[in-house]
Amino acid sequence: MLTAKQVAEYFLSKDPERKLFNQNIVSYNGVTFYEGNARINKYLFLAQVVHLAKYNSKLFSDDFVAYVNGPIVESIMHSYGRLTGHYDVNNLDETEKNFLDKIYLSLENASIEELIEITHEDPEWQILSKDTYNAPVMNLEKNITEYKKRYKGLIEALKI
Repeated sequence: MLTAKQVAEYFLSKDPERKLFNQNIVSYNGVTFYEGNARINKYLFLAQVVHLAKYNSKLFSDDFVAYVNGPIVESIMHSYGRLTGHYDVNNLDETEKNFLDKIYLSLENASIEELIEITHEDPEWQILSKDTYNAPVMNLEKNITEYKKRYKGLIEALKI
């Protein structure tokens, strides 16, 4: 099983000019943050839940926690600035790369606000977001049936 860092590095390798995964400081919902950091966490989350919906298993082992602007992987949030160098993407197999390429392409034109709103629709985040100062761990596996319904159209459209 992959790690969130491996998946994040793969997504970052797709954007060498840092148009998407940038260091811009933005504010949303009264919180100021790095746009690229939030974006990578949204990509990770959506890749994970779509993978759960399609394959009934996690893509990577790391857990998400509920923060104000949606689910995040804490280790990625804290290390985002150090993930901007050389990436070893050879540790992913072709099936994983194909899946991640399709997720990347489906999200690349979405604004950070749209990505935040998509993740705010997640049933687990909605329950746990009331206590985001404690950053509770999200149990995504219990929502596989919901993800199958929610992401059925995307899975069909992307031919995943």
